[in-house]
Amino acid sequence: MSKEMTNNNLNETVVYEAKQEIKKKFSLVWLLPLVILGILGYIAYDSYSKKGTNIVVYFKSAEGLKENITPLEYKGLTLGKVTKISMHEDLKSVAVNILVNSDVAEYVANENSKFWIKKPTVSLTKISGLSTLISGYKIELSTNFKKQDDLKNIKHQWYFDGLDSQPDEEFEENGYYVTLLANDKDNIDVGTPIFYNKYQIGEVVSKEFKGEEVYASIYIYDKYNYLVNKSSKFIMNEALKVSYGASGLNIEVGSLYSAIIGGITVVTTLKEDEKISKEDVQPLYSSKDDLKKKIYFSLDFNDAKIEEKTPILFKGIEIGKVTDIKLNEDVLSTKAYVYEEYKYLLTKNSRFFVEEPSISFGGIKNLGNIIKGNYISLDYKDGEFNNKFFGVTKKDLKKSLNTIKIDLVTDNLNSINERSKIYYKNIEIGRVDSYDLSNDYKSVKISILIDEKYKDLVNDNSKFYDMSSKLVEIKSFDLSVNYSGLESVLNGAVGLVSNKGEGKLSKKEFTLYQSYKDIEKVNRDKNSGFVVYTEFDNSFVVKENMAVIYKNQEIGFVKNIKFDDAVSKVELFIYEDFRQYIKNTSRFFKKPKFDFKASLSGVLFEVDNFTSLLEGSIELDNSSKIPLGNHEIYSSFDDMQMATNMVTIIFDDVEGLQEDFSKIVYKGANIGKVKKISLNKNQKVEVKVIIDKDFKEFAKDETIFYLKKPRISLQEVANVGSTVMAVNIGVIKSQNGEYQTKFIGSDKEPSVNSHLGTIIKVEDKTASSVNVDSPIYYKNVQIGKVLKVDLSSDASKVVIDCLIYDKYTKFVRTNSEFYDISGFEMEFSIFSGSKIESNTITSIIKGGLVVVTPYEYKEIASSNDRFILNKTLRADWKTISPSIK
Repeated sequence: MSKEMTNNNLNETVVYEAKQEIKKKFSLVWLLPLVILGILGYIAYDSYSKKGTNIVVYFKSAEGLKENITPLEYKGLTLGKVTKISMHEDLKSVAVNILVNSDVAEYVANENSKFWIKKPTVSLTKISGLSTLISGYKIELSTNFKKQDDLKNIKHQWYFDGLDSQPDEEFEENGYYVTLLANDKDNIDVGTPIFYNKYQIGEVVSKEFKGEEVYASIYIYDKYNYLVNKSSKFIMNEALKVSYGASGLNIEVGSLYSAIIGGITVVTTLKEDEKISKEDVQPLYSSKDDLKKKIYFSLDFNDAKIEEKTPILFKGIEIGKVTDIKLNEDVLSTKAYVYEEYKYLLTKNSRFFVEEPSISFGGIKNLGNIIKGNYISLDYKDGEFNNKFFGVTKKDLKKSLNTIKIDLVTDNLNSINERSKIYYKNIEIGRVDSYDLSNDYKSVKISILIDEKYKDLVNDNSKFYDMSSKLVEIKSFDLSVNYSGLESVLNGAVGLVSNKGEGKLSKKEFTLYQSYKDIEKVNRDKNSGFVVYTEFDNSFVVKENMAVIYKNQEIGFVKNIKFDDAVSKVELFIYEDFRQYIKNTSRFFKKPKFDFKASLSGVLFEVDNFTSLLEGSIELDNSSKIPLGNHEIYSSFDDMQMATNMVTIIFDDVEGLQEDFSKIVYKGANIGKVKKISLNKNQKVEVKVIIDKDFKEFAKDETIFYLKKPRISLQEVANVGSTVMAVNIGVIKSQNGEYQTKFIGSDKEPSVNSHLGTIIKVEDKTASSVNVDSPIYYKNVQIGKVLKVDLSSDASKVVIDCLIYDKYTKFVRTNSEFYDISGFEMEFSIFSGSKIESNTITSIIKGGLVVVTPYEYKEIASSNDRFILNKTLRADWKTISPSIK
């Protein structure tokens, strides 16, 4: 193609024809907005339809409730949720908004619904609502719909008053429920257990207030229905019991269980009585005392320091209480009661008075009143029944008693006054009424009153002495001490010496002697008797006029002493009435004014009767059966016993043994004591002991004496008192043997208790936790103990000496098996966990053995038989129970 043609073609105009397409009527793009709009509409509709219904419940407190968390439930099904909690307009309660699910709104938002807050209950007897400890409290719904048709006639409601506790409608329809009327002081709450003979048979399921009274509904478990009927009484358990008696205030603490959870006890008297209906209301008694029948009476006082619940006591027994006190003008009027069994005490002749604490130099009386308060007592006299009384004072009561009036004549009044009392053997028998100078002004006349019940103590031969004229008198180196009490020194006191039955009282006037010793001299001069010749070694003091005492009774006195530088002779004058008590076996010893010994083991302080305190006395002892020839006066009771009842025991070492404090013990009873400890020429310890009881029974050549030293280890604790107290000497008595007074002692208890049973030997390859005194059991009853654990003669095994008590020897047969139950066993597994087993606490501490005898048992085991100790107790040992004859 030429260049020219090419240029011409480029200059030509090219016209393109448009391509035509057919346009569609609808585009799919518009479907997307429509789908989205449809989905949003459905979500909105679904959200609106499921939004639910809002209700408001008013509770006294919103404790434990949380917005958007606390659910509304019915029988475990969630019906809604708390959305808002606010203060109610009355400012006394809270408004709780609850959004109820729409599908159940018609069942909830109506006049038939009731709401209460479900809280967790945790006690020693029950745990309920435990899930609320994690999720918080719940609001529960109660409704009594029976059928679906009930909804047609029910009215809708959106505002409710919440209940304090579960309503009655929630109780089981056929359950046994009892309504109790409780005192507002009774500590009961939902969950409080109901007991019968300490077994729980029910619980409190609801509590509410009606008319300012507390009503509690209790539920009795089905299997215990027969235990509760119309004869049943319901009583609050007493965790702390306070009582008051003659000894003062007594506080008893019940079981820890009762102290923590309280509870109600049921007492049923008639087992066949009819059941209690749900409509009946039973009283809840605060204590068993409320069940007793009472007799009420009025008691007025001019002046008395008492209050409500002041106890009324008679001879130390509480017979009633004061229930009400009010001031009526100047008179204190009270209402009181006594238990019906003491109704006989309410007579026209009985008189009531208030006992108050008395603090004086003579001591403190009625100390319990200081802590608890005063109490009311009465002076009972037989007569007609009376229910109105006017109380008297203690002073007026004493004055009104029938008394005997006697005059005493003395040269000096000393410290006697109108507060002075009359004593017989330190017992108050009367009081001083008045005193004055005699008509010639040379003496003092004292009028005294003796209580009628002591009138037989006073006769023409009675003598009175001044107990308060002096505290200490030293005359001719003779010490006289007034020991009747500081009160008698300051307030004065008069003592009576009387021999009951020596005639009648016709005299109206008596001489008041200045001291008891003056009476003593007068009485001795008038007595007839005989002389007993004795002697003593001058190592102690014997004085003329010393009293001779036998069983706390003066039977004579020291009449004369002839001194000699070797042995002095003593004449004892014995009153004729006591001649029969002087025998050829009689012994005498000096009783000191007082005996005082002290050590780490304790304190011994002995004071004899009045005469001995002043100057000592000579005591007569007739316990010995051995004739002594000449009568001798010993320096003390122990020296006398050493002359006839002493044995000598030789030990290698007696650490812990103490003179006068270490006892001789036989089967737990003290039969004597250690008197002297010394070294003999062989450097052995020689212990002289006195055996007070049955000396000849223990002074036999086969008797064994051993030291009862303490044993302390993980396995046992024995004779622990000996670690701080004196070590004692134990005795194993011989049944036979010749008379002997010198013995070789053992430093520990020997294995020779065969007289208590049979000793059986059990062998083991190695020692276990079993030790001396470890118990031996048969069916968990101790039938013996381990006496000794030692190696065999060739040291190839351990031999355990087992003492089986006589009464149980027939249960141990030659084919019986012995098992070691010492300590505990522990098993551990990753999959099954761990397991710890122990028979008893005793077996852990002391060790022990168990004996198992098979059904086909053989002959009774003897000391010649040998048994192998099994280490593992067979699993079926408790079920093996042969009848052994």
